[in-house]
Amino acid sequence: MDEVFLIGSEHSPSTKGKDPAPILAKAINDLHRHLVKRRGVDMLMWGDRLIDGQVYKYGDWESANNGTAPAIDLISKDIIICDWHYTLRESYPSVKMFADQGFRVWPSGWNKVDATEALIRYSRDLKHPNVLGRLFTTWSGRKQWLEWPPVVEGLKLLRQDKTPSSP
Repeated sequence: MDEVFLIGSEHSPSTKGKDPAPILAKAINDLHRHLVKRRGVDMLMWGDRLIDGQVYKYGDWESANNGTAPAIDLISKDIIICDWHYTLRESYPSVKMFADQGFRVWPSGWNKVDATEALIRYSRDLKHPNVLGRLFTTWSGRKQWLEWPPVVEGLKLLRQDKTPSSP
């Protein structure tokens, strides 16, 4: 469900002129029915098309400016939302938005160490029970993941969470 732009667009003959949110919700619900109901597995999905780009100013890639965001109210809350953000920001309010909506959330970053650390800190500091932890992502065939700087530094930060605090 990542970066779905053409639902309802003039470039999509089958959905041209239709409301994008119910179309996206139907696709999500169809997949949910197959994965969760029939196969008995958890469903994970990218959350960018469920983030209202008018409310959360993430831009066209990290949020939806094409009318798909209202689908958030039409889908099952037992879907795990992988909320990806790859750039450094002061905050990542969609993490809280998804968690408050009742979704379990895996904040997800990629290739920038500073952005990875900021997303980890923001998500950790929420202390929200629906925030599951951290999902590291990639879009390459890299073999040595435990040597990749965003993973190395991100894991260091996550390990700090496991260290007992001093009184």
